[in-house]
Amino acid sequence: MLNRDQQNLLGTLGAAMAADALLDRLREHGTLEGGRSAPQDGCWISYNRKAVWLEDHSQFSEALRGAGDAGAADTAQAWRRIRPKVVLKVTWAEAAAYGAALPQALREELDTLRRTERDENRSWSEFSDARGGWPWRRRFESDEEHQVAQAEWDEAYGNHLVALREVWDRQKAAIARALPLTVDDEPTDLLELLDQQAPAPPPSAPAAPSTTAAALQEAALRPAASGPVAAADHGLFTLPASNHGFAR
Repeated sequence: MLNRDQQNLLGTLGAAMAADALLDRLREHGTLEGGRSAPQDGCWISYNRKAVWLEDHSQFSEALRGAGDAGAADTAQAWRRIRPKVVLKVTWAEAAAYGAALPQALREELDTLRRTERDENRSWSEFSDARGGWPWRRRFESDEEHQVAQAEWDEAYGNHLVALREVWDRQKAAIARALPLTVDDEPTDLLELLDQQAPAPPPSAPAAPSTTAAALQEAALRPAASGPVAAADHGLFTLPASNHGFAR
């Protein structure tokens, strides 16, 4: 079982790569290596053919700033002295084991969407290769011929983007069901779920009025005394009428 942080790490890879990880297709790529920016400040996501991990690079800027004050030679060596801290790691074997436990219908849906995306990209590549690439990179006998080729290209490319966006939206929805802890309103664990489903406690009975409250009520019913009245202090739960900061 992958915890919330691990599921979020897989989710940041994108729906397509997360689906391949759950379907155990990333370990087949022997040359898989890369990275991308992380949603956390000062962090970076790296991956290879074995795992994906989250690195903390927050010390890089501080080290380079200090090395810059010392001299250019130290600045050039600062990158080699720093070793980023691995905050979180998920192996592709762990992701594949988690994906194997998913419902079969969801696994088939992820597989179908991945094949649909690959087929769409293959069709577009064949269309582009058959016409020699983008129209602005080719030579034409006349402007009219160029305009016809450009119109055909724009229509085909627009249809290609519409088809891809539809597949991507369906992939994101499927990944959200496969990695439910990536949704903010999902409970962290079973105990949190039980706390959310627990019935609310019955309302407590109203407390009996104390003698102090009775005395204050009796004093309030008495007629006000004559003479100058001092300005009343604002109570604990009374907001000054001139203070508009609370309405912002």
